[in-house]
Amino acid sequence: MGGSCYDGGMPKLPGRAVVVALALSLAVLVPAAPARAAEIAVQVGTASPTANWGTSWGGTLTISMFNIVYGEIEGAYVGADGQTGPTFYTGAAKAYLGPTLGRLVPYGGIGAGVYHESLPVGSDEGTTGLVFVGLKLKFPMGLVLRGEYQWISMPDAAPVKLEHRYFVSAGLSF
Repeated sequence: MGGSCYDGGMPKLPGRAVVVALALSLAVLVPAAPARAAEIAVQVGTASPTANWGTSWGGTLTISMFNIVYGEIEGAYVGADGQTGPTFYTGAAKAYLGPTLGRLVPYGGIGAGVYHESLPVGSDEGTTGLVFVGLKLKFPMGLVLRGEYQWISMPDAAPVKLEHRYFVSAGLSF
């Protein structure tokens, strides 16, 4: 019988090259962690001078770009140390850099915000500037623990100054 040059099958590819290309493609995907572009967290801390300020409560919403550049919105309440002292509400927009080193993310940045200070005899409002440093500890399943120290600049006319704030927070990245 006469043979046909067409055997009806697929064209033959070099078997070894296909296996190596497939193995390399899969190997590249194995160490990849899921990209988490945002974090939401609650915070507790205090402020100084400590003679004026008590416990601070607040929260943050953070957006990450390339896991090194971060933008953040922060809101916080700082209560008075005594019952008749001032209370302080702040809102701030912050930007910072923080390289990921395994589970640790040391960071530092700047921010600007607004405040409302309530006093027993009136209130005051204005703007703030801040410089801050911190450290994040990332856990599996998106849990993030964080500590931060802030240097706060307030107007000279502010009745009671808030000079520093420090807090710890816990949140989720998603």
